[in-house]
Amino acid sequence: MSEQDTERGEALRAISEAVVSVADAVLDRGLTLDEAVAAFETRLAKQALSRHGGNLSQAALALGVHRNTLRQKLQRNGARPQRGK
Repeated sequence: MSEQDTERGEALRAISEAVVSVADAVLDRGLTLDEAVAAFETRLAKQALSRHGGNLSQAALALGVHRNTLRQKLQRNGARPQRGK
């Protein structure tokens, strides 16, 4: 196993542990899986945009999706990416 694979595995384990409290909050509040996923996608997309100075293409690259996919997800979840960024 490569060093990169090991690092990714460790990152995924850490995220999995952190998600436990989020999962409990989602269940306690009666949210559906679709609602929780949409909220997570929106927050992650906004965070990526923030880290990349609002540049949609760079944020999409960091997330491993096409810029149009990222734009559609943001629009579908009520966020409005700025044109030209």
